[in-house]
Amino acid sequence: MKEQSIIRFSILVFWTFFWGLSVLDKIIPDVHFLWVGKDFFALFVKFFGSLGLKDSLVATVALAGVSALEAVNFVLYTVAFFNFMRGESLKADRWFFRAVLASTTLFALFSIGDQVFGDRFQLLEHGLFWLVLVASWLVFKHVDAGGEKVAKLKFSRDIKFAVALGLALTLVASISILQFSQATFANAEKPVQGEEVVDGVYKFDFPFLADKLVWENTINAFKGSHPELKVNYIYTGPSELNSKKKTHVLVYVFTEPMD
Repeated sequence: MKEQSIIRFSILVFWTFFWGLSVLDKIIPDVHFLWVGKDFFALFVKFFGSLGLKDSLVATVALAGVSALEAVNFVLYTVAFFNFMRGESLKADRWFFRAVLASTTLFALFSIGDQVFGDRFQLLEHGLFWLVLVASWLVFKHVDAGGEKVAKLKFSRDIKFAVALGLALTLVASISILQFSQATFANAEKPVQGEEVVDGVYKFDFPFLADKLVWENTINAFKGSHPELKVNYIYTGPSELNSKKKTHVLVYVFTEPMD
């Protein structure tokens, strides 16, 4: 395969998988084995709630619209990739341009939403994606093909060593990831044991992968083991006390004896 074709192939593979997995993340928003999805519905409810639109129907319609637009992007990149693999360069260019145009439009809409909702971190992220898309189009379309060379892979001793080293590192990393998954995945459902830090106040240290299901199991288990207590207040520890952002959270439960 020619060098320019390899670059084009890589760009199409990246963006096709990018939008395909993004759509899959909307379909599977929960935590499963070897998959940690993001709860976009809760995020949209929070965003629109900050604007005073507390009806969940608004968030549902908005999320459905975004998912549909992302599905359209995935289809456009898939068609471009299909034509590229068939050797239809002109059709691949045409469909890739449509896909990039749709993607930049969607990221522009995301950026407007980030400004409306006041999410500056997401604004930076979507702005960078917008620039990367434009760069992808420039590379895909306007790379000089005049001096294009055919990429030849000769299995010299250096390449064999690099491949062997890469396979060894991949094997070690895979074994480590599988062991970590087996050791920690129970945290996705297992209730957390509380520690009484002061009289009537219990601290719950939620580990990696803990989500709303873990919290439900935790509070139910706590009520079952402490029927003599009444929960008055639940307080989430400030971010300064959390050791790992997004993977660790402290929750304090304030109780008092039942009357």
